[in-house]
Amino acid sequence: MSRPVPVLYLIHSLGHGGSERQVAAMALTIDRGRFAAHVATVKGGFRVADLEGAGIPVVDLPLRSYVGSGVTAAWRKLRAYIREHRIAIVHAFDYAVAPLGVAAARTVPGVIALSSQRFLMDSVPPKYRYLTLAAHWLAHGVVANSEAAAACLKGYGYPASRIQVCHNGLDPAEFPPLPRQRVPELADAELVVGVACVLRPEKNLGQLLEAFARVRGRAAGMRLAIVGSGPEEARLRGLAQRLSLGEACLFLPSTPDVGPRLRSIDIFVHPSLSEGLPNAIMEAMASGCAVIASRVGGCPELIEHGVDGLLVDPGGLDGLTAALGALIDNPGARTKLAAAGTARIGREFSLQASARRLERIYEGYLTRADGRETHGRMLQ
Repeated sequence: MSRPVPVLYLIHSLGHGGSERQVAAMALTIDRGRFAAHVATVKGGFRVADLEGAGIPVVDLPLRSYVGSGVTAAWRKLRAYIREHRIAIVHAFDYAVAPLGVAAARTVPGVIALSSQRFLMDSVPPKYRYLTLAAHWLAHGVVANSEAAAACLKGYGYPASRIQVCHNGLDPAEFPPLPRQRVPELADAELVVGVACVLRPEKNLGQLLEAFARVRGRAAGMRLAIVGSGPEEARLRGLAQRLSLGEACLFLPSTPDVGPRLRSIDIFVHPSLSEGLPNAIMEAMASGCAVIASRVGGCPELIEHGVDGLLVDPGGLDGLTAALGALIDNPGARTKLAAAGTARIGREFSLQASARRLERIYEGYLTRADGRETHGRMLQ
């Protein structure tokens, strides 16, 4: 009986964030009888303990920049790890590590190198954009997390035949919709509008604050909850002060256990300007929130407008305000959308379905001519 095929996942951080959660989830969920997961990270994070506790090796990479001697040291360490552990597939999950991971994998004969498209290119810092595209071309193929992300890559001339789509997945048991009990910080709220994500510019959360300021008088005891941490926090706090939101706006820091905070939110608003397939929306839908999201990236793949959520044009303050007002005024609509959203995530975007799809992608590469040779050599 052949032993499991070693797969090495690369991710910049194992802390907060959608890709960070997804790579840890895949490493923990992939069939251990067929694949043996390893993870390499630059910054580490709270997910390391979960992975190591499950017997999954985690290696630290000394990468601080693609300029200077550090990149050479990281490349050598990664290449040595691939050879020592007979890694058959190297799968880089984010653009910050894809150039390093793919380059190291391609220098070890027979190893399959995969990169990921989990974003639209306009959200990638310019200094990484061409490095990312170079990594895609050097890799054997790219795994996109949405049809929208795949289409974006095709728009740069990348061949469709080298792109596979594997939607994100989550375990509904980790985000149950009940009980709808508010966390202590929101215990006195009659209605909660909120969001939970890393506070980055492309999330466009300033527009959420502005829309909330317009509608805050439509329901007594309404609160806005901004759940998360990130580089935009200081600016958003300043904007909340200028909008005179006062105690009506509450900032709660990132937490590994976001479920109770999501179950405290009645209307979840994700006004992002650029997305791949946002885990934040999936988690909110699973948790029983009525969701409003921008019609960008993979969001329409998660939400059918008017059926299991509402979609608004990105950057349109009037449209966002109107959608928010409509759900504030109509509790019945909120309940109906929330129930449909929870059902759809459980039906179409489970963690198990995502893991099985990724396994099929890996097996497809392993059964190709170079894959068969790699698999045999690695398992000798």
